Amino acid sequence: MQPDLDAAPDQGADQKLTQPLRRAVTFSLVLALALLGGALLLALLGTTSLHGQGTGLWCSVMVLNGIPITGAAVAHLRPGATVGNTVSLCASHPDAGQRVLWALTWAPSFALYLAVILLLVQLLRGIRSAGPFAVIIAQRLRFLGWFVLAGSLIVAVGQSAARSAFASTVFSGSVPVLKNAVGAGFSVIFVPLLIACGLLTLARVIRAGAQMSDDLAGTV
Repeated sequence: MQPDLDAAPDQGADQKLTQPLRRAVTFSLVLALALLGGALLLALLGTTSLHGQGTGLWCSVMVLNGIPITGAAVAHLRPGATVGNTVSLCASHPDAGQRVLWALTWAPSFALYLAVILLLVQLLRGIRSAGPFAVIIAQRLRFLGWFVLAGSLIVAVGQSAARSAFASTVFSGSVPVLKNAVGAGFSVIFVPLLIACGLLTLARVIRAGAQMSDDLAGTV
């Protein structure tokens, strides 16, 4: 008996194929919304900090290359110990500009993660409606790959610039804006590049499978 290639995709089988991703996306979306709600609540209460400690402090972790760090804690270091160049710069009574810059040090990352989750939701819907081997699935995978790569670089550089701008409002010395931005870009490029290459390769495989399915359907 010849298989009916024109029949609708088996949604039950497709759901089993995508079950791990569906569960991961659902969990990530719920977690992201919970974290966003918690961050907004803390911001309204005025106790928000980023990698910092203390009630009412608005902080950002900053890498101050070439700038000596001194203080009481440094004086009590044991012989042979050194202090790194990563510090937490905080504003106890931030103005509106500092609050915006503080938000820009973390909000772009959250927006990128949320956008990736939504794109994965769209991908899962496409698989459920068109099946796993369809041209639209290949297109969405290709877009997702480029989005992850470009988005990761833009977010890393943008957040670094925001941290530098925030640091300039609480630090009297010069802040190496360009050096930190370039370093931030290089620090995140490798993993997104591998992910993007994997998604682009998978998109080509899916497109080839879709074309083979169409050719086979035309010959039966």
